[in-house]
Amino acid sequence: MQSARLADDPTGKWLGLGVFLLGIVFLIVVFFLAFRDLMAVGVLGQLASPSPSLEATSAIVALGVKFVLFVVLAYVGSAVAGRGIGLYAASRADHEE
Repeated sequence: MQSARLADDPTGKWLGLGVFLLGIVFLIVVFFLAFRDLMAVGVLGQLASPSPSLEATSAIVALGVKFVLFVVLAYVGSAVAGRGIGLYAASRADHEE
């Protein structure tokens, strides 16, 4: 037998929305940093040159490491946003009877 809550939890709603927005901010920052680093490194231009130098190889390794870190950060941002939605949904009153 489940008991239904009679009232909403306003603190939980605002906390859930805040955590969700924090996750969205994390995602925006991660994608902005990824775009900025891709433009700044210039790996694509180095690879397109007729004779790629040793610097191109180190730039590719650095780009690979940054890519892995950005994937991890994007995952964390989406997990935080998901937890925020979960908090928001849990704080709402159950109106089913």
